[in-house]
Amino acid sequence: VKIRMKRVKVYLGLACLMTLLCLKPQVVWARELNPFQTKMINPHTSYRIYQNLTRKGPSRSLCLANTFKHGNVQASAVRKVHGNKYCYVWLDGHRGGWVNQRAFLRRKIAVVHQISLVKNSHYSFPTRDAINYATDAAGTIIEPSKVKVSRAEVSSSKKESYRVSYSYGKAHAQTVIQVRANAREGIVKATKKPQAGDSARSWFKHYKTSGNWGRSFAPETRPHVLKSGHFRLKTYFYQPATLCQSDSVTGTVGPVPEGLTVSNGSMYATMYHSPHDTRAHIVSYQFNHVPNRYVMQKLSWLPWSQFLRLASHVKISPYIKLGHGQAIGSTRKYIYVIANNHLLRKSSQSEEIMQISKNNLQIKQIWTFKVWNHSARTGRYFHNATFVNDHQFIALYHDATDHRFEYWEVTRQGNSWYPKEIGATRGDFMRNDSPVQGITYDKHKKQIYLAFNDYLFKLKRSGKVLARGHFHTGREFEGISINGRHLYAELAQRPELLRQRIR
Repeated sequence: VKIRMKRVKVYLGLACLMTLLCLKPQVVWARELNPFQTKMINPHTSYRIYQNLTRKGPSRSLCLANTFKHGNVQASAVRKVHGNKYCYVWLDGHRGGWVNQRAFLRRKIAVVHQISLVKNSHYSFPTRDAINYATDAAGTIIEPSKVKVSRAEVSSSKKESYRVSYSYGKAHAQTVIQVRANAREGIVKATKKPQAGDSARSWFKHYKTSGNWGRSFAPETRPHVLKSGHFRLKTYFYQPATLCQSDSVTGTVGPVPEGLTVSNGSMYATMYHSPHDTRAHIVSYQFNHVPNRYVMQKLSWLPWSQFLRLASHVKISPYIKLGHGQAIGSTRKYIYVIANNHLLRKSSQSEEIMQISKNNLQIKQIWTFKVWNHSARTGRYFHNATFVNDHQFIALYHDATDHRFEYWEVTRQGNSWYPKEIGATRGDFMRNDSPVQGITYDKHKKQIYLAFNDYLFKLKRSGKVLARGHFHTGREFEGISINGRHLYAELAQRPELLRQRIR
C-alpha cells in the first residue's frame, strides 16, 4: 500500500480545522508541546477533563478522564496552576480539554510475562517485542527503542530460561523467556498433491479511491456494492482515516489499514502510519454502537456530545508489535496476530504469535513457532493466517519458485505448535505475482477465502478453487474475515468495511 502523505496531511489539516469550528480552544498561557506527547490514562483514577483552565483552576467538566483509558490521548500543551500540572489533550484526534497530569499512568512499563520460544538455532527473539508500553515521570509514552533492556535478544538455539529486565528512569519490569526442548517441533513433510488453480492478472499500484479520498477528503455519502459471481459485498460503514493529531511515532493511528478480524459484534483493524512499520495500533469498533454507515468517518470533528457517545465505545491499543498485520484472527476473549516480517519468504526463522486481550488490547502471551519441510533449508514462512480458535490457525504459504500455494493447519498443544499441510493449489493465482492481502476460513463449510488487491477466491481445504470474484475497484482489499454467516472485507483509502451474507 502506498499512501500519498502530502494528501494525508491535507486531510489532517481539514479535520483539525473542522474540529476548531465545532469547539473553540481555551486560550491560556501554556507551554506548547511539539510534537504532541502521547499519554495513557490511569484507569484507577477519577480525574476529569475540563473545557477551561484559568488562574483559578479548571472549570466546565467534559467527562471522566478514564472514559478514554483505551483511547489515543495526545497532549499539545502543559500549564501549571496552584502547584498542579495540567495538560491539554486531544482524544482520538478530537479536541478535548485540560486534565491533571496525575490522571496519566506514570513511571510504568508493561511487558508480556509469558513468552515461550520454539527451539531454533536460526532465530533470536528481540526482547523489546514484549513491551506493550512504557511511560516516563510525566506519563508520556516512550518509544520501545528507548527502553533499556538487560539483553536485546534471546537465542532460541538451546533449551533455557532467561530473565530479562526492562527500565526507563524509575520504571522497571521483568519477564521470563523460556525456550522449549523439542528441536523437531515444526518439522514435517509437505506432500499434498496440488489442485487445479486459477489464473488472473491484477495491478501493483491502486488507481482509485473511495471517491472523496484524495480529492476534497470530505466524508463519503454513498455506499458501494461489489458484485461478481457468488460475491455481493455492500458498505457496512466507513471508518476514520486517522484517530490522532500531530505526526508522532507512538501516537499516530492510521491512515493505513492492513489487517482485519471480526468477532462477537466487533471489528478489529490493524492501523499503520506506514505499510513498512512493524509496530502499529489495533482499533476496535462495536457494531451496535455504530449508528449508520457514515458518521464514524467524521469522528474527529463531531460536536462534543456526539463524539463522546461514539468514541467511548472505540478502543485503540498501545503501539505494539504486529508485524505486517495481515496474519490475524480472533476468538471470544483474544485477538491473535502473527507478527511476521513480510519481506522474508523461504526462511528458517521462527515467527511470533501475539495473543492480545480484547479487554485492553495489550499483548498477554507470546509464542514462537516454526514450519520446516524436512529441514531448515525449506522453511515455510507465513505472511497470511487466520485463527480458527485459541489453539489452531490456518496459514497460507506461497512458493513462487515452484508455482504452488500451500495451506497449513497449525495446532497448539500446551505451548508447542504442530503443523500439518491440508492442501495445495497449482499456479500463482495472480500472473504478475501481486501479493495475498488476506485469508479467512469458514468453519461451517470448511472453506478458505483469499483476497488479492480487488480479487476474492473461495477454495476447499484441499486447495481446489470453487469461485472467484473480480471487482474492478482499483482499490486494495486490506484483510477479510468471516464471523458467523457473514463475510467482511476491508478496503483502503478511505478505510471501508463491506459485508455480505454467505450463501
